[in-house]
Order: sequence, then C-alpha cells, then structure tokens
Amino acid sequence: MKAAVRLAILVATLLLVTNMAFAQCDQEACYEIVATYENGNTNNDYWEVCLYDKGTGTLYSDNSGYNYDLYLFGGGPGWFNTSGDPAIGGKTRYTTWVAHGEYEAGFLQPIGDGVGADAYLLTGEGQSDGNRYTIAGKKVPCIFHTTAP
Repeated sequence: MKAAVRLAILVATLLLVTNMAFAQCDQEACYEIVATYENGNTNNDYWEVCLYDKGTGTLYSDNSGYNYDLYLFGGGPGWFNTSGDPAIGGKTRYTTWVAHGEYEAGFLQPIGDGVGADAYLLTGEGQSDGNRYTIAGKKVPCIFHTTAP
C-alpha cells in the first residue's frame, strides 16, 4: 500500500513538472526599456513578457536575471478587473499590468494600436529597494525565451 501511494505521488509530481515545463505563452512581447530613477539616474534593460489568458503572466528582466509575477487588469474608469477590457479580435485586452517580484513592484501600461502584448509602447512606474522609477519602453523582436511559467 505504501509503495502504491509513493508511486502515485511520484507520478503526480512528474505530471506537474512536465505541465510547467511545456507551458506556452498565450501572448508574448519583448521590450527595450529605460528606467529613470528619482535621482535622475537611468538604467537600460530588456524585458520579455509572457501573458496567459487566465489573467496572469511573467516578466523576465535581462539585467536582474529574475522573473516577476504579472497580474493583469483591465484599465480605465470602471474597467479594473481580472478579465481585461472587452476583447478585440479574440484577444483579451489588458491595459494595466501589476508586476511583483521579491525586491520590486510596479504598474505597467502597454500603449499602442495593438491589444495586450501587441502594443508597441510600454510605460509605467515602480519601486525597487525604496527607489522609485518610471518606465519608458518600446516593443522589439524577442531575442530569446527565458520566462518561466
């Protein structure tokens, strides 16, 4: 009996790891960003964003080497929700992204003619270790896939 329970736990663990390893982005975008801190210092970075239709995502920062959790919201008065703005062309529009990591958090807003990850600009503001900064980014072709589900 104990062997059967252990085998069942092992199989369940392997299935979970396999599902996580092969998870696909529903929408993917990459941005070159400039973070401007309150003291005037700037920092250039490359971000890879992976959005899931379930209202979550990840953001990978090339400079920090970390993945940040994204929580996706609709935007504008009355549209703050986890299901996004009304869909266009079958894609849910998320006009506000909340990024959260161990040492950083911020709000991001994709801007442009596209929807969700199709937007060509990214703006926002965040805080890292007590230092506030603003974000200005432009969409670029993705050069590598590093985000984790």
